[in-house]
Amino acid sequence: MRHWPRNDWPSVFLLHGLLDTGASFAPMAEHLAPKANLLAPDWRGHGDSDRAPNGYWFPDYVADLDALIDTLAGNQTVALVGHSMGGQIASLYAGLRPERVTHLICLDSLNVPATAPETMPRRYRDWLAAQSRPPAPRRYSDLDDLARRIHARYPELTAAQVRQLAEDWSRPDDQGGIRLASDPLHRVSFPVAFHPEDYMAVWQQVTAPVLCLDGGRSPASRWIDAAEMQRRRDCFRDVTHDLLPECGHMLHLEQPAMVAAHIARFLGI
Repeated sequence: MRHWPRNDWPSVFLLHGLLDTGASFAPMAEHLAPKANLLAPDWRGHGDSDRAPNGYWFPDYVADLDALIDTLAGNQTVALVGHSMGGQIASLYAGLRPERVTHLICLDSLNVPATAPETMPRRYRDWLAAQSRPPAPRRYSDLDDLARRIHARYPELTAAQVRQLAEDWSRPDDQGGIRLASDPLHRVSFPVAFHPEDYMAVWQQVTAPVLCLDGGRSPASRWIDAAEMQRRRDCFRDVTHDLLPECGHMLHLEQPAMVAAHIARFLGI
């Protein structure tokens, strides 16, 4: 876990997305570090955290966050900043433990499409096959090889930012190359459908002010339409939506100073 300590200031948990690590918040955290006590854990099966031998179920991440906050913040209230999957987890937690969360900030998140029923047989078959034949780790010849793959996915990032992600996301393997640090089981589809209404019912319980900060060039903006995104944001009692038109999905890494400024204003720090 990355920690930028300021024990006399509010605790802010920085929660990364799928296949990422808490390290991707480092450039943004440098701008916020003088103003808050920042904690950026790696989710289970990501980065340096332990693997889950029985696979990954979304409610487990919420329970992990509950345990992390209990352990690291005690009885203090906290602010949550979640990117992508991290925002999905944080938004559930803020509705389930509203008394513990002072602010909720979702970075290019809350945008998971509803699961089409016709995909469920395939999802279940893929999941069932992975129980006896788990996917192998993805291996690359070197950091440059992985960096090229990351750049193809996030062309808006600079060469230095892509290189940093390649270092954060990889570990040496036993064949002279590198492998992804995340558990390959994350590539297996959940055999459980995503129903937005289930999440929306929890979001209606959030009492903290909410900031939704989205990247205008993010491919996530095409996952669901604008009307559906607005319907989801409308579940929150006190919500602000800001769009950064020049940013992609990894907005906190792409424009760390700008995103940090938005967060600092919202938190009042």
